[in-house]
Amino acid sequence: MTPPLDTVYLADHSVVLALPALIPAFLIVGVVLFVVARDRRAERSEDAAAQNDSSDGSSTPEEI
Repeated sequence: MTPPLDTVYLADHSVVLALPALIPAFLIVGVVLFVVARDRRAERSEDAAAQNDSSDGSSTPEEI
């Protein structure tokens, strides 16, 4: 049984009811992805700085 062609659906109530749960979930996922990306960039720059320090030969030995 198909609806008549001139039928217009204004809203899908299941989607409207799910929005209060979905919006905070997407915000949390966005924040987590932002923090992960920032930490990876910071770790990459720290590794590059450590590699530059060790390659120039001016590092001091840690043991006396």
